[in-house]
Amino acid sequence: MAEVSSLLALPPAVYDPGGADLDALKRLPESQAPAAAAKELETVFLTDLLRALRRTVPEDDYLPRSPEREVLDGVFDRTVAERMAAGDPLGLVRLLGQVGLKSPPAAADRGDGPGGSAKGGPEG
Repeated sequence: MAEVSSLLALPPAVYDPGGADLDALKRLPESQAPAAAAKELETVFLTDLLRALRRTVPEDDYLPRSPEREVLDGVFDRTVAERMAAGDPLGLVRLLGQVGLKSPPAAADRGDGPGGSAKGGPEG
């Protein structure tokens, strides 16, 4: 119980249960990384969405806000978001799994570097 008490003492922003998941993404083969990263992105987005929706519910005295409740709510939101993301509701896994993760083009490739404009012609 001592390790739980130390986690409860941390502010919610410091306690990052998904940090280990991001480290695991770095060790994946390059062919699996885009789909896994997209699934994690979708999970993080849905977790934040559920957290924001929870804030819209009025508080009452039946379940008062406490650090313990915030941790349990966060774990619940993450678990629900993981289950939702398994079905790829936003299509990120499908899209990024096909396209992959690519870097944005360099300034010279876009045409907005020195000697050119974003419209493709010389500046004048």
